[in-house]
Amino acid sequence: MQPRQQAGIRQTLEQSLHFRDLAARDLDRLAELARLKRMRNQERIENVGGYDAHLWVIVSGAARISTKASDSPEHVYAVLGPGNFFGLAAVIGKGLGILDAHAFGATELAWIDGAALVKLLEDRPALWRHFAELLSRRLAIALMLLRDNTSSTLSERLVRRLLVLRPAIAESADAQPVLPMTQGDLARMLGTSRSRANAELRRLESQGLVRAGYRSITLLDLSRLYELAGKDLKAF
Repeated sequence: MQPRQQAGIRQTLEQSLHFRDLAARDLDRLAELARLKRMRNQERIENVGGYDAHLWVIVSGAARISTKASDSPEHVYAVLGPGNFFGLAAVIGKGLGILDAHAFGATELAWIDGAALVKLLEDRPALWRHFAELLSRRLAIALMLLRDNTSSTLSERLVRRLLVLRPAIAESADAQPVLPMTQGDLARMLGTSRSRANAELRRLESQGLVRAGYRSITLLDLSRLYELAGKDLKAF
């Protein structure tokens, strides 16, 4: 891999809210193990589940995470932006992954071979704690979203889901995060119709809280959105 590509991956890891607390030597080693893959819009990302799973970190663009059984509609879990990761559960669980992933727009991904990552964790046992915490956080998010979908109003669920999907790259205090997603995918995440989701988005737009664009939603007023979202909110 070219030194420039490796440096870009190292920078992404250093800025990611998921990896920035690692020691410099561990960030260096992860960047050394990583390879860069460029994906076209809607291109399927291979090796997300199964026994040959990889850890994927989004460098630019986004990844759309979903599942679809042959006899049921597609369920969209998330559209993840730069600094975020996926595939870790399948690497650690050795083939427990059931997710499908596609590039959302032109996307650059850093991928680390699952076997190489497990060997690194075995060589550096202190890293196990960090990666176990990443998995624990994802489980907590899944339980939170399950509870939201059964006990919260559509308006509450929509605001909370938008905040959960904030990019995992550190932002300035006055940032207005842009979430890469379609309104149709947002409706699928919420388990509702596109018309109902759009109506809620228009209501938030009228209050100056968000701006819905082409394949994106911009969060304009984070402080007010967090007030509406309530407590116990975790982000991907």
